[in-house]
Amino acid sequence: MDIPSHHTGLTRRAALGTLAAGAVGAAVWPRTPRSRADIPSGRTVIDYWEKWTGPEGDAVQRVVDRFNAEQSRVWVRRTAVSEIDTKAMVAIGGGDPPDVVGVFSYNVPQYARSGAAMPLGSFGDASTRIDPGIYVPAVRKLLTYRGEFIAGITSLYSLALYYNRAMFKEVGLDPDAPPRTVPELDAAAERLLVRQGTAIARAGLLQNLPLWWPYFWPVMFGGVLYDPEKDRAVFDDAATIAAYEWVASYPKRLGVAASEEFGVAYNRSFHSPQDPFIAGRVAMIVQGPWLANFINHYGPHLDYGVAPIPVTPGIFDDASPHGMLEADVLMIPRGCRHPEEAFEFVRFTQRQDVQEQLAREHTKSSPLVECSKEFFVGHPNKCVGVFDAITRSKNVLILPQTPVWKSYAHLTEGAFDAVWRGEHVPAVCGAVQRRAQEMIDKAARVEGLRRARG
Repeated sequence: MDIPSHHTGLTRRAALGTLAAGAVGAAVWPRTPRSRADIPSGRTVIDYWEKWTGPEGDAVQRVVDRFNAEQSRVWVRRTAVSEIDTKAMVAIGGGDPPDVVGVFSYNVPQYARSGAAMPLGSFGDASTRIDPGIYVPAVRKLLTYRGEFIAGITSLYSLALYYNRAMFKEVGLDPDAPPRTVPELDAAAERLLVRQGTAIARAGLLQNLPLWWPYFWPVMFGGVLYDPEKDRAVFDDAATIAAYEWVASYPKRLGVAASEEFGVAYNRSFHSPQDPFIAGRVAMIVQGPWLANFINHYGPHLDYGVAPIPVTPGIFDDASPHGMLEADVLMIPRGCRHPEEAFEFVRFTQRQDVQEQLAREHTKSSPLVECSKEFFVGHPNKCVGVFDAITRSKNVLILPQTPVWKSYAHLTEGAFDAVWRGEHVPAVCGAVQRRAQEMIDKAARVEGLRRARG
């Protein structure tokens, strides 16, 4: 989840880059591709643009190296590119794109609607085609658009509740029974709170830590954000309003100034030794599977657990946890020089053994229906089973499949700020609903004009 935020001044991926310069950054991966002199003669060279840097880029490079070593026809040359979704679209529009581009799942509708990506279903024959059936159903939805198979996957993620087991014991909470519902979460957060005068010395939970997914909270109340059948934004419904009323209840109870000051203090500390969860300044935090990687490096003795996100009692389902999936994906840009060779590489990355290699190194769950027993043995994320259960749940949602999602998500940042300051929640949600729908309708008109012109 990499929505840049004016709140923090730092995205998750920027934070991940700090690892490269830290204790785990024994080797810094180059941002430029290898020279021609390093490429074996006779290979068709394909250019692969990827956003990953630091240790996660390291893991992707190992996949590239493995592909280059396992066959002798194609050579993949990886280049790390910042702001990749924008730069890739410019390159495609200019007629000089890379052969493979690693972007985000929210880019799939945009690339599909504009014809910027070549559908993966158009490559190969019965023996070489990638079968979309290999993916977990929710993942399959992320990779397809209007029934067309558009992208492969590199990395899958959802959010869950990390909690400090030692702190639970300290205040008399059962560390083996984490909160399952929103009322249980609120009660635990209140018991775990430590004040120092009017200031917060330790937070039980704060939704502004971090501020990277202000759109997520409606999921806990049964919200959906978007109706794909009607191509409609869904942000002023009862579930969404209830979610942001709940968000607003925290600064009301803790104090707007105190809660903002506490959040701002950790703006640039995430995924470092000073990370508020790793450092023990917050007892519970909503985070992705990658946090396990940072705990392993910066707080290996931290006694913590992970549980599905608590939800309202009316939608709680112990067997099928709620959540939302996002992913990093691979697409083949239209107009690239070597589309067939690009497909060969993408097909390689979708193999079960390759997917499991990358998922383990990224401390994440597998996106595939079939999963080896070995995958879970010694997995570096000790709580990967929680994320796996969310991935396979019938109640998991995917990120809204609309080409304007990035802009829609930015609207939710302002909405979060407004409700945190105490503005009227229904009015704030209604304003986002109207503006988001305007953007969706405009995108539909543009697509209609493009189709009319052929």
